[in-house]
Amino acid sequence: MPYTALPDRRVSYDNDGTVVGQGSNGLTNGIQSYPSQADLAELQDGDLVMAGQTYNNNETGVVWCFFPEQREVTAYFAVMLNATTGAQSTAHTWYGSNDSTNGLDGTWETASLPGGSASYADAYSWRSSIKAISFTGGKRLVRFVAADAPGNDAQRMATFHIYGEKVAGQTPDDVIYIDHDTTPGVEYTAPEDFGDQPLGTTVVRQFRLKNTSATKTANSINVQCNDADFAISTDGVTWVVTINIASLGPGAQSATMYVRCTTPAPGNLLGPRFGRIVTTVASYT
Repeated sequence: MPYTALPDRRVSYDNDGTVVGQGSNGLTNGIQSYPSQADLAELQDGDLVMAGQTYNNNETGVVWCFFPEQREVTAYFAVMLNATTGAQSTAHTWYGSNDSTNGLDGTWETASLPGGSASYADAYSWRSSIKAISFTGGKRLVRFVAADAPGNDAQRMATFHIYGEKVAGQTPDDVIYIDHDTTPGVEYTAPEDFGDQPLGTTVVRQFRLKNTSATKTANSINVQCNDADFAISTDGVTWVVTINIASLGPGAQSATMYVRCTTPAPGNLLGPRFGRIVTTVASYT
């Protein structure tokens, strides 16, 4: 089944500076809790293990995301489940704001969902059932509301994926990923998809990093890929989980780097996987 590495435009709210809050019943209670780092990481995967705040029967579940910059939010896949029966909420609403300070005040726009609400059908749904979100422009804050799932039991979020990217001009000092296979020299606009890769096989792709700052040098760049099936390399020979780059000047690109996907040996389970590469910059000078 398909394997993916490198950016797929999924918002990395668990490690990109986004502040995530949870509450119940829309505007009635406001933010009641902040999920732990472990809970946020759990909601980013696709295994339907529930995490974060528990909602009582007949309560709507609400998730707020305060972004560090204005972002175009274009799609999502989210699942809220009945903690006892596993029944899911399939009535979702998205709101976005550019001036709210606490998730309640300010001006809000209700997004349209041209493909309807996301729902879980099988183990591939996190990839095959992504639904579009349509706002009139970028937002600094979004709010997701999931109606009560069927059954007289508590509810919890199991998966929460947002797709999008920063609005042009936001965070000009940044590092982006450059395609080296499909459209060399161009920033990725879609996943680096390894396709339907058989068990016991290896595929290698190439990519680069680019410092988008027009005036500043990116210093002490750390690139990590912490996934059992993926590894990265600077030469395509020695494979590691971490690469360190001393610096990239304004507008400069790194040397070619490599990402390798090795599927499990025959006889093991094979399914859709997502390997994320995380890059951090210590400073810009």
